[in-house]
Amino acid sequence: MLDRLNDQFRDVSINDWKLIISLLIVANSVAIASLGWLVASRRAPGRPSLEARVMAQVPPTRTPLPTFTSTPTPPPSPSPTNTLVPTFTPTPTDTPTITPTPTDIPTNTPQPTVVQGPAATSTPIPTPTPDVDFVVSVRQMTACENEGKHHLFIYVKDTNGQGMPGVRLRVSWDGGEAPMMTGDKVHIDPGFVDFAMFKGAYSVQVLGYSSQIAGPITPDIPRDELCEETGNAVANSLFHYSYEIIFQKVR
Repeated sequence: MLDRLNDQFRDVSINDWKLIISLLIVANSVAIASLGWLVASRRAPGRPSLEARVMAQVPPTRTPLPTFTSTPTPPPSPSPTNTLVPTFTPTPTDTPTITPTPTDIPTNTPQPTVVQGPAATSTPIPTPTPDVDFVVSVRQMTACENEGKHHLFIYVKDTNGQGMPGVRLRVSWDGGEAPMMTGDKVHIDPGFVDFAMFKGAYSVQVLGYSSQIAGPITPDIPRDELCEETGNAVANSLFHYSYEIIFQKVR
């Protein structure tokens, strides 16, 4: 810091120094003159006058305290009374009366006149005589009836619906055939015989008689069927379908 002051002093010119010293001399002269005047005008204090001593002994007058006046509190304003707003009642709108569209009155259709004549004699329609000895019916068995089997269950019945044992049948398929005969499972039915199928299509007919042919019948059905009674989800499924075939003798 001293070095910076020295640098600043070195920058002051001779004329500036002369001016500064002159101002300092004038200021000191004024200060000394003022101090002398104050010393000369000051004097020692004299004895106080009688009036001053008497006034000094007079007791001071008591200043009365101000009186506070309480400001009355205004009474509380009454609470406003709620004014009921009337409820808007909509004016009923007249419902337009729907005029029914007139419909055409149906015209009575004239009935044909029946000419009375001699009583007609009804002629019974003759029942056609089948041209075969056995007619056949085929039924696909349900999932719960089948339970995963793949068979032909064949029944041969006489005109009274009784099973006929000893009747020869033929089951054929593409590239082969197999002879069958009823009566080997009399505990089921005397006219019953069964045959296990595999892939392909099969046909069945009665031999020794004129007969309708059952078929073609196939187990190749790509569909799964559930038996709800047993919970078997594939009771009927691909290659596992069975059929009931009944040959009924009609003459």
